[in-house]
Amino acid sequence: MSMRFSIALATCNGARFLPELLESLATQQLPPFEIVACDDASDDGTVAILESFAVRALFPVRIHRNPTRLGVVENFSRAIAACNGNYIALADQDDVWHTNKLARLSEALAVSAVVAAFSDANVVAENLDGLGYTIWKRVCFKKSEQQRTTQGYAFEVLLKHQVVTGATLAFKATLRQGALPIPSGWPHDAWLALIAAAEGRLVAVNEALIDYRQHENNVVGGRRQTHWREAWTALSLDRSIWYRDEIRCWRALAERLATLHVSPSAKLTLTEKITHLETRASLPNARWRRLPSVWREITAGRYTRHARNWGSIAIDLLVK
Repeated sequence: MSMRFSIALATCNGARFLPELLESLATQQLPPFEIVACDDASDDGTVAILESFAVRALFPVRIHRNPTRLGVVENFSRAIAACNGNYIALADQDDVWHTNKLARLSEALAVSAVVAAFSDANVVAENLDGLGYTIWKRVCFKKSEQQRTTQGYAFEVLLKHQVVTGATLAFKATLRQGALPIPSGWPHDAWLALIAAAEGRLVAVNEALIDYRQHENNVVGGRRQTHWREAWTALSLDRSIWYRDEIRCWRALAERLATLHVSPSAKLTLTEKITHLETRASLPNARWRRLPSVWREITAGRYTRHARNWGSIAIDLLVK
């Protein structure tokens, strides 16, 4: 079966940078099968730019307009659902793709067991000048995690560390059956990556395939933060709200996996993570009384398997 890549593009008031993205899509070494653009009630020139591009593009460009604003996740969900290709690549309105992006991702996705693939990205300023690092460096996607992902342990990696940026992600269209709808509270890229890793293999392509533009209106963004800033953000958390939201999200994933054909080990690992979070959420208010429970989770290796790093221990011991 030939690879027909649909590009699911979510737009919202993106007129400023959208032309550069569209030009990079038009010059792909492996041309797209189609672009499906879902516009989230833009009130600038975004739709006009899409319509003008559709007239001259060498492939179909289908534009869907939301009459009211739905938000990033639902907008992407609609674009993904409307795609007709057998492969789908996600696109943000403000990035620039390298010409070999679809060709390179197609190589990874050609393996039958591979459900999805994602790449690294150059983090750049508004004018596309490089900021000196990639998104994998920004999210601290370490060599050891890259190796575990390559070895087939992507699900375990993602349970403790969300490393997939949606604008670098491509997947087989069959993923939609288990992944949609995306539950409330989940970023679309993290959810799609986890479902892909649970159902088959998720591959990390160790190459920057887009320029990931940073500007004042980024929804998430990839600018580096200082360690002091990260520590201050962590110590400012409301633990009860954070754990409530985290547990709700992971339970939603467990409920979805119960309906899919995934390995029992994935379900078991996720159950253990939820139990670990519930234990941490129930720690006493008095900090000194938390020590025995935290120590038990440390010695059992559950912080190592299910928490990001030592900062999780610090949060549980120090944050009210």
